Amino acid sequence: MRELLAFLLFAVVFALSFVHFQWSRGSHWPEESETALARAVIGDGRRRMPPRFACLALSIVLAMVALWPLCVVDRATELSMRQVSMVIAGTFVARGIAGYTPRWRGYFYDQPFTTRDKRYYSPLCLLLGLGYAAFASGELGA
Repeated sequence: MRELLAFLLFAVVFALSFVHFQWSRGSHWPEESETALARAVIGDGRRRMPPRFACLALSIVLAMVALWPLCVVDRATELSMRQVSMVIAGTFVARGIAGYTPRWRGYFYDQPFTTRDKRYYSPLCLLLGLGYAAFASGELGA
């Protein structure tokens, strides 16, 4: 069971890493323009994406987070491995919860980001956080 969860976490987070990598190369997918992309994935009123190196840096971090469960699946119950997994889980959960707070909504107000954040981005972060927490819990069968 732990191996399946590790693979699922890898697949989802690596897909997110790949999308950020494409943005670092100048892609506007899944939107038609940079302005539309910035409104859809950032939502703070800007009309340009962050610098490409920032998208690349986030892509690299997400790739490392994606690979983590695969790299430690056999040692997932060791204290240090569990701690790292819980930091990852906490980061995703914090982002997921933040998406529903008034302060977040005051800062990230642009459409379609606001709607997508409520429907997709925040719930996905919460689900990933729960997945990494379950991976770290040591309660899954080996």
